[in-house]
Amino acid sequence: MTVLDMILTQELIETPTTVNADFASVAVDITNRENEFSFQTIYNNGSSVDMAISLELSSDGVNFSEVTDSAQVISDATGSDLIDVYGTGANYARIKITVTAGSIDVQRIVYSAKRRH
Repeated sequence: MTVLDMILTQELIETPTTVNADFASVAVDITNRENEFSFQTIYNNGSSVDMAISLELSSDGVNFSEVTDSAQVISDATGSDLIDVYGTGANYARIKITVTAGSIDVQRIVYSAKRRH
């Protein structure tokens, strides 16, 4: 018998969002996934972009902490950022954008993982 891996995907924003101040996406429950998961952030229409995208994790879904060394600097007006994670004991995750200057229009933030059998 062959077991097919089911892919979990979830959009973390419902409509494109202009980000010009610090921003945190909604949290996603990551308890029903295998070890690996990722978040992809797609953005455009940037102006004077000086920001960082990072991953935050939580055990309770209320108190989040930034994952050490997860911050990725973005300075392009248009682009895509991927945070790929292997293994964590946390229950919830979200994307944080820290703004030093400028603005971007976040088109999508997509969570993707293989479902635990």
